[in-house]
Amino acid sequence: MTITAALEAHKPALEAYFVGFAERRFANLVRQFGPALRGVYNSDQARNWGAIASLAICNGDRINSEYALDAARVAAAATAFADATVATWEAKITDKLGELDSAEVRHLDGYRFAVTGNKADRKVRIEQDMIINVSSKGTLFNQFPARIYVDGKFTSAAKYAAL
Repeated sequence: MTITAALEAHKPALEAYFVGFAERRFANLVRQFGPALRGVYNSDQARNWGAIASLAICNGDRINSEYALDAARVAAAATAFADATVATWEAKITDKLGELDSAEVRHLDGYRFAVTGNKADRKVRIEQDMIINVSSKGTLFNQFPARIYVDGKFTSAAKYAAL
């Protein structure tokens, strides 16, 4: 299985994750501030609202009206999120690996993969994770920490690059 195929297979799960994230975030804000989200901008939750505000619609004049998530906006954002995540994830794995002989990709669990192969006659294994975070400006982004093993021993990225 190629890296692309292995990661593409996770798009539906990434989309579902995004939808769940938006729904949980929104429900939490409504519990705290009510359906009109009064006071959210002046609270410590403004960043959380900023992460999903573009996915919501207001039923009225925005002052006394209730907010709701728009299913079509959420679905479109989830698809865009999954596409961007897979593209970035693949680039990160490829950047870390370089050229490997006999490369093989295995799904470990959740959003974690092991990529194995050979480089310079040495066995290489990289365990690549994906975590989702929110910036201080409310923007969702991914981080891709990895652990690199050469001949079974943990190796820093700098030492791996020198191979």
